[in-house]
Formats: sequence, C-alpha cells, structure tokens
Amino acid sequence: MTETIFSIDGVELRVNVMSLERGFSVTDTKNSGRLQNYGMYREVAGTFYNYTLEIEPYPGYRDDYDTFYEIISAPVRSHQMTFPYAQRNLTFEAYVTQGKDKMKRIKGKNLWSGLSIYFVAMEPQRRP
Repeated sequence: MTETIFSIDGVELRVNVMSLERGFSVTDTKNSGRLQNYGMYREVAGTFYNYTLEIEPYPGYRDDYDTFYEIISAPVRSHQMTFPYAQRNLTFEAYVTQGKDKMKRIKGKNLWSGLSIYFVAMEPQRRP
C-alpha cells in the first residue's frame, strides 16, 4: 500500500505526490518601512511556511483523486493541512485560491491528472 505524505482536514487519500515544495515568507507588519535616513525599520509579524503540491491519481484509486479535488475546491475559508517539515510533520490552517489539472479522454472516460495547488498559511507558524 502507498504511504501518505500529507493530509487535508484530517483525511488521508491515496494519491501519488509528484512534487512537494515548501517555501517561507518572513513577513513584516504595516509598521515596517524606510526611515527618514533611509535605514530600514522592520517589525516582523512572523514566518509563514507555504507549500506547493502536485499530485497524480493512482490508477486503482481515481476516486481518491476526485475526492481530493472536491475537498480542495470547496468554497471554505481554510483547510487543516499536515505536511512534512524537517524530520517531522507540520499541521496548520492554510487557504487555497486556485488549482489546475488536465484531462485526457480515453475509452469514453475522463481521466484527470496533474493537479497543482499552492497552500498559503493563514497565520505565521513562527513568531518573534
């Protein structure tokens, strides 16, 4: 059986993770900016960890891929995500604004694949 790399809203689905990228953003508050002497003043709000996920369906579990698509495209405020982080997992609330995949029509079936999604953390995972 396949090992799950992530979960969404507490659900683990049998999908093939083709790519998982993480990025970070050290974000300033609105009080940050250039001073009169052009020196930079920073009031750091915290560090956000964001992820980009690309998945493919496993041939025997296309329903899991479709279920994931329904979950991720739901008009909700956020999702609880669990992704690998360092040598452990990180669970946090993230939002998604868009995703995309492709379809091939084979023997009268719609075979969707290549779903790519960018997850943005709702709040900083690390604060000063």
